[in-house]
Amino acid sequence: MHVDVETVRRVFEGVLSGSISREQADRWAYAVVRQEETDVVTYSPARERERIWASVMYLYGVDTMKAPGQYLHSNDDISEAMNTKLLGEIADSKAAMPPRVSRPVAVATLSP
Repeated sequence: MHVDVETVRRVFEGVLSGSISREQADRWAYAVVRQEETDVVTYSPARERERIWASVMYLYGVDTMKAPGQYLHSNDDISEAMNTKLLGEIADSKAAMPPRVSRPVAVATLSP
């Protein structure tokens, strides 16, 4: 099985837009977890394995109810999880390295 960042993002976005039910997202994540236990799962990009896995684990349980008819996680919670778990590392790296801007350098000289 192959899991990539874009696929996980589409699942999050599908839940938020209503095109994928929370139960469908949970079943998809469960399939990834089961595959990880019994077979080899490849992650793309490979360097993002932990970030992808954390996102899958969040989705595996996104259909949890706190009361009849009330989900534990609100849409705001899901959106925040997508932004921190899936997209957070990208945002962190951009924030850590602000764009370089060329600026003229003023040089002062002392005259005798």
